[in-house]
Amino acid sequence: MKIYLHPTTVGRTGGPLNGNLKYLDSYIQSELDRSGFQSSFDGLWFGISFMPLYISPGIANMEEGYRSFYDSLPYSRLNRKNKTIDVTVKAPEFAEHFQEAISSKKKAGSESATESNSKSETELAQILLDKYLEVADVIRSKLKKDDVFDHKTFKTVIESIRPKLNADFLISTSNSEHDRQQQAEIEIAENKREERRKSDLVKDTLIRDIRLYFNYDLPKKLFYLRRYAEIVLGLLIRKNFLCPHYHHLYIRIANTKEEAIINAFPIEDWHTYGIAVLKEEVLLHAAPSVQQSLVLNALKDGLLDIAELDKLDKTKIIEAIKEAEEIGILSEILFRAKENNKIAFVISTKTIFEHNEDEIFFTILDKQTNRIARWKFGQENIFTIAGWFKTINLTNKKITIKPRANMDLVLEGKQKIIELDVEKELADPVKIVLNQE
Repeated sequence: MKIYLHPTTVGRTGGPLNGNLKYLDSYIQSELDRSGFQSSFDGLWFGISFMPLYISPGIANMEEGYRSFYDSLPYSRLNRKNKTIDVTVKAPEFAEHFQEAISSKKKAGSESATESNSKSETELAQILLDKYLEVADVIRSKLKKDDVFDHKTFKTVIESIRPKLNADFLISTSNSEHDRQQQAEIEIAENKREERRKSDLVKDTLIRDIRLYFNYDLPKKLFYLRRYAEIVLGLLIRKNFLCPHYHHLYIRIANTKEEAIINAFPIEDWHTYGIAVLKEEVLLHAAPSVQQSLVLNALKDGLLDIAELDKLDKTKIIEAIKEAEEIGILSEILFRAKENNKIAFVISTKTIFEHNEDEIFFTILDKQTNRIARWKFGQENIFTIAGWFKTINLTNKKITIKPRANMDLVLEGKQKIIELDVEKELADPVKIVLNQE
């Protein structure tokens, strides 16, 4: 029987214990599995419930309802059809353990505030064992003739753990369980990658997006390095780079292959992951030109990793990376364009060195007279730009640029819909570009 321990309080349910208690429930599960403990139920959802030390204003209206539930505990339900058990017990001792920031606004006289008393991890571990035993007793009281729940073995295992509990044991257990779970995650990820390697799906979906995800905190001044993903994306779209059913390619960059792999799980079928290794220390201490090369190389490694797994066109990737290097991350590149028989309109962007913003340029061309107007519209984060300038409607007299839906908050204080008078812009002496022919 698998036991799913989950804390529950006002506005929150789920998540592991903190600190060196994080993997204690996994250790208890492994001891039960080794003991030969038997049950006719497959899963036990074990809730430890507490009233929080402080109720934030956003969930204050939920307190009364949760208090009624808390006061009614213990709660239990044995679902024999689905072979599951759900038991929740009071655990006020864990309120402070889960309080992210203990506030001076604690409610006077609250049960959890008076009973938590800043208990040590060892004390909380002992209390957790008590809760396991309480849950076992609740289950035993609900059993029917054909139910199986080996209460004696369960209790023996829990009590056998109790003498071991001290700070050193918790630290050691936490470290070993962390390593064991991480290795299990790596094996699962490697198996999924091997499944991809053995398959050969039809490549019929044009790439739409590439994103770089770093496993470490990237300083803000280096955010601009992500711009290489946009440049390579544009090049691959022009090369008609096709994928099997997905269209978003995410590159997970980490200090080691193992770190990258366990954080590269696709959760939807419209995106996939590739991995790349780039050590944080190497990137942060390199010269700017070297940093640009390192990130572009990591992008290449990640894309080629996907190509190797899913049998994509490696030649197009290598060509796009080479062209991106020649273009340079600080070059002005085309973002969006629209034209008719008379007028052409272009939005281009240029990355600002060590800034998380791009300069935005508008260009209007009258094809019949060869008149050109060009000006800097402003500068903004590339993700905001993508949503702001979503669609372009163009006539001989007017250009209208509209954002995608739900951009009101992002564009607060900005001109949401941009309308340009073509003749007025072409006649503006500040914006006129002289024809060099």
